[in-house]
Amino acid sequence: MTKHRFRVLAASTAVLALLGAACGDDDDTATTDDTEADADQGGEGGGGATFEFIPLDVGGPNTKAALEKGDIDIAVLFSSDGAIAANDWVALEDDKDLQPVDNFVPAVNTEAATPEVTAVLDAVSAALTVEAMQEMVAAVSIDGENPADVATEFLADVDVPSGVSGDLTVGSANFAESEVTAEIYAQALESAGGTIEKKLQFGARETYIPALSSGELDVVPEFVGTLAYYFDENAEVTSDLDESVELARGLAAAEGLTLLAPGAAASINTFVVTQETAEEHGLATVSDLAGVDEALVLGGPPECPSRPPCLLGLIEVYGLQFDV
Repeated sequence: MTKHRFRVLAASTAVLALLGAACGDDDDTATTDDTEADADQGGEGGGGATFEFIPLDVGGPNTKAALEKGDIDIAVLFSSDGAIAANDWVALEDDKDLQPVDNFVPAVNTEAATPEVTAVLDAVSAALTVEAMQEMVAAVSIDGENPADVATEFLADVDVPSGVSGDLTVGSANFAESEVTAEIYAQALESAGGTIEKKLQFGARETYIPALSSGELDVVPEFVGTLAYYFDENAEVTSDLDESVELARGLAAAEGLTLLAPGAAASINTFVVTQETAEEHGLATVSDLAGVDEALVLGGPPECPSRPPCLLGLIEVYGLQFDV
């Protein structure tokens, strides 16, 4: 099936605009009747229990609270969400590559992308794992720690090369993942010899990308898939990281931007369960859900039933059955 973007953030219209969260094009959107028909057929795999879907919010507090209280069994969250690490929840492996990639990647004004700057930011990306990002986001958004302090602690274990010179301005969007990553970039470049100005929480993508292209900003944390969709709403972003990075690089280059090496950390749709649920049903991958004989409840964004990377994908790619 065709892969479509589904990176959406709750909380405000500004954040939604920031991440370009259209969740799929209109001509690819299935109707409720279509979804019911697929559910009746049991998708590709068939068998297993018929699950229930409850509309909540987009990876936000309602979904997380429902999972914590046991009102739902499976939550649609973002892989970078600090609540996963903080609560010791289990992020089920997307073993059939349903989700298009959205790895963290440094976006740099091409004139500022010197070999020295590239070497520093590549070293940071190499250390930016899923687990490290979850822990840092939890520290900032849940524990209330200062993003600068969290970044300093992360960099203590990173071997940052030297040789950067000149003035550089590092910006960020206005959410925890972006701000803490920008702090890491800024501190790493400063430790390498650069003179750094920080313009954190700069605004929405519609604001900071033009500033990056013009040279008002030199470096901003970005997401591979979301940036590609920002430049081309019909971009063919898939689960193949290398192909998707090259696609995004070509689109970014036309705007005077250079995308460096992506990190392993990403912010994609993830199906999350508690440790108790994982142990009770033997869950480690999304495919494992097909063997569950109890009607579990999935909670997530209201758009989930009509989106390929959400309920439609669970039906068509993973063969699950839903009562919607």
